[in-house]
Amino acid sequence: MIERRQTARRRVCLGGRVRIAAFLPEIDCVVRDVSLGGARIGVPVEATLPDCFDLFIPCRNETRRAFVAWRAGAMVGIGFAETRAASEPEALVRRLADSEAKVARLRAALLGGNDRGLAGVH
Repeated sequence: MIERRQTARRRVCLGGRVRIAAFLPEIDCVVRDVSLGGARIGVPVEATLPDCFDLFIPCRNETRRAFVAWRAGAMVGIGFAETRAASEPEALVRRLADSEAKVARLRAALLGGNDRGLAGVH
């Protein structure tokens, strides 16, 4: 088998909770094989997980933003969002450029809206 992990994993057996949204119930899980970049968790087979969620580990009082990498029955491979963003600087640059473009569009819309509003007042 080809090892694709970028950091060493550590075998653990910790209780955890998947938090999807404030208004939805948490899903209990078992956290296994933790590394800096992600973990393997066990969830009920019928549990539906979104692409991104928060993983809370009560014994460590730790919450991490996670994304689903793979799923096989009750086992789910997750990556931690901060690690993925930190290891892909081009993704950060792209997000920053998109944000700056959005700010520029909003600023132009605000300024343009003010001009139209002033032209109609006499």
